[in-house]
Amino acid sequence: MSALLRRTVGCLAFAVFTVSAFAAEAPAAAKGANLTLAEIIGKGGAPMWGIVVLSFVGLFLIVYYLLSIRSGALYPKAFLRQAEDAAAAGDAEALRVICSENESAAARIIGAAAEHVVGDASASYAAIHDAVEDEGARQAGILWQRIQYLMDVAIVAPMVGLFGTVLGMMTAFGGIDDTVSIIDKTRALTGGVGQAMYTTAGGLVVGITAMVVHSIFRGWVHRHIGRLELACSRVIRRFVSQG
Repeated sequence: MSALLRRTVGCLAFAVFTVSAFAAEAPAAAKGANLTLAEIIGKGGAPMWGIVVLSFVGLFLIVYYLLSIRSGALYPKAFLRQAEDAAAAGDAEALRVICSENESAAARIIGAAAEHVVGDASASYAAIHDAVEDEGARQAGILWQRIQYLMDVAIVAPMVGLFGTVLGMMTAFGGIDDTVSIIDKTRALTGGVGQAMYTTAGGLVVGITAMVVHSIFRGWVHRHIGRLELACSRVIRRFVSQG
């Protein structure tokens, strides 16, 4: 898992560097505007910085999911070949050792069956099946919970943008006071409305993007869970048939 985390951080650092370099040079795409991304963030105030942090959290999660929710991490082919060979030989101890040396979800599911058999050589198929189902449900729950964090970003980002909108409107209308000069009124009004619009747009962009990507990963997880169950069932059936 530490190697996976290092790869995630490396990919994230590259993505951040690329986005930062582009943002430093590219002007805003809005018609008639000549603001860079950094200037928009500055005009958005503190809530905009919160949105920026959430965007980087979302980017980190996306890179992490791309590296961790894949066949090579969940049910590696090399591990499945070794497990099938041990299962075909009916060697529960060898199967347990192979699973203990692998950190994939498939290894934990098959390892639960192997541990059950090693602990009770007379264990019935129903007992082995229950052990596999329990561990399989736990591994599936871990995957679903993992991608839930991206949905949390999708929910929180628009809320932070709305908070910035409220602060911006408070600033705008708070500046409209009889004791304030017309120049200060104009400055307060434009600054407040600008903050409100920037934070609203920023929160919606991050939230919508995170929600769309979460939907993609949701289908991805569903597909991989089905393949994981199929791979583990094949090994368990081969082992039971040798018992």
